[in-house]
Amino acid sequence: MSQDPFDQLHAKRSRRWIVVVVALALIAVGAVVYARRHRAPTGPRYLTVAVGRGEIVASVETSGSLQPEVQVQVGSQVSGRMARVLVDFNAHVTRGQLLAEIDSTPFRAAVAQARASVLSAQAQLQRAQVNVRIAETNLARATDLRARGLNALADIDSTRGSRDLALADVAGARAEIARAHASLNSAETNLAFTRITTPIAGVVIQRSIDEGQTVAASFQAPTLFQIAGDLTRMRIIANVDEADVAQMREHLMAAARVDAFPGETFRGELIELRYGSQTTSGVVTYPAVISVANPDMKLRPGMTATVTVVAARHPDVLFVPNAALRFRPASATPDGGLPAAAPEPDPHHGTLYVLRGRRPVAVPVNLGLHEDRRTEVSGPGITAGLMVVTDEIEQRSATAGSAGGAPGMVGRRRSP
Repeated sequence: MSQDPFDQLHAKRSRRWIVVVVALALIAVGAVVYARRHRAPTGPRYLTVAVGRGEIVASVETSGSLQPEVQVQVGSQVSGRMARVLVDFNAHVTRGQLLAEIDSTPFRAAVAQARASVLSAQAQLQRAQVNVRIAETNLARATDLRARGLNALADIDSTRGSRDLALADVAGARAEIARAHASLNSAETNLAFTRITTPIAGVVIQRSIDEGQTVAASFQAPTLFQIAGDLTRMRIIANVDEADVAQMREHLMAAARVDAFPGETFRGELIELRYGSQTTSGVVTYPAVISVANPDMKLRPGMTATVTVVAARHPDVLFVPNAALRFRPASATPDGGLPAAAPEPDPHHGTLYVLRGRRPVAVPVNLGLHEDRRTEVSGPGITAGLMVVTDEIEQRSATAGSAGGAPGMVGRRRSP
């Protein structure tokens, strides 16, 4: 059966359009490939940021442990069995309050014995005094008889010697009384030591004894209780690195943070920077004491705190990110030259780069306070809003690294 002439004409036209579309697509792809392969390399692209105005705070951050401002270890001066323990952990105590008591039976016996020794010494004194009176009477009688020639001179010497011995016995008896009184005072003191009292008002944060336990105070006083004073004022003993000591001084403001209360800051003050150093693994640090207010009793002894001490504060200054001060151009400028060389690192002077057309130009600046991410700057031509370079992206044309790969533009960012 023969095909309709109209259908044959329509098929021929469709094939012609397909050929035309394919040819145009091939031409377009070839043009793109040719342009990419022969396009001239472009220059580097620079990232910029505006000079800002605001507050710059120079601070030193360290860490330490929380301690009460006043903490007393209460021990025992005598040994014995613990008869009573009257307070427990977290108990609030007042100055002079009885905390515990050691069995006083042997100490009372020692006091009674010492008092008996005092009475015995007093009796010995009375006896010695009587002997003195007898010896003086005998001496007077012998002296009278000698005056009448009724005895020998040796009798007077003998009676005088007896009188002197009686006087010596009196002195010895008085010394014995003094020794007995000293023993009595010691026994009474030991008896008083059986009552363990607190020397300050505060909170019991540690108890190391139970009723019935034996206390041994042979070589040193054992610690029975730890009493913390006013816990509404705490202190942080922090270690400051030797590199940061020059920025620290007393009466600087500080802020403390603890893991127990994330997001909450406790205000404090640096009250002491000690001269004695500590060396740990070759790192030299100096203890700093920071007083922290604790009105809500949130902070507890032994907590680890991160402390930020404000060394200086400039409220209204120009600043740039530290990346802008670290930036140094690495590639040539479009006209083939190199940017001006930056000066050597200086703690008081630095260099910023601003774009003049497509070329970064060095601008010297004076440096002030610096934070972790920002630094205070000043100098001629430095104003708020001035765009300074912080980084550059080097751009170059390249072909594919493997056969059949498509060519393209490659960018590389250089970190300052």
